Amino acid sequence: MDKGQVNKERVNKQRMNKSRVIKAAIVIVILLVLVWAALRIFGKQSEPLLSREQAEQAVLNEYPGKVGSLELQAGQYIAELQTVQGWYKLKLDGATGEIISIVLLKHTVEPVVQPTPSVSGALPGGAAASPSPSPPPTPSPSAQRVVSEDEAVRLALQEVPGKPDDVDTGINESGAYYLVEIKTSDGREAVVQVNAISGGIMSVTWEEPDGGNS
Repeated sequence: MDKGQVNKERVNKQRMNKSRVIKAAIVIVILLVLVWAALRIFGKQSEPLLSREQAEQAVLNEYPGKVGSLELQAGQYIAELQTVQGWYKLKLDGATGEIISIVLLKHTVEPVVQPTPSVSGALPGGAAASPSPSPPPTPSPSAQRVVSEDEAVRLALQEVPGKPDDVDTGINESGAYYLVEIKTSDGREAVVQVNAISGGIMSVTWEEPDGGNS
């Protein structure tokens, strides 16, 4: 065997060894990715869930009121909350109790104030009673007050304290509304839907922060 053929075989062996090393490295990387994914999936599934009492307390810590119902569905708690503003539906993370979303189901109807009846008849001593002044006319439904953008931002900040980022408007079957984006001090971002007529909070949707875990 001449020297050229020996060198050629040596080069071929080096190439084969290099190819084997690359393939082995690729297999190791794939295995590491699979192990990491399995740890995330099974680790999240094995995370203990909150009890019903803890989930209810997590709701009341964020929004004062009365929890009407509370159900566990697919690792999330679904709650109905009654407040002075109305009935809301909330979704909570079953493990952390973090509020994922809140939607207005029914707005509370403000009670109608009945007028005080006037005193009729004669006053003591025979003097005639003077007629009571007529009550002011009731405003028609068309004379509703429209909430300004600044008022909508102020109402949204009362619901979710933080720094307003953007304000949009929209309209649906319930009427006109504002969408106020708020960044909180802990890095989260919420979109608060404010009714443009009544000023009521229609919904609060929490968005995942940039770079956060899903």
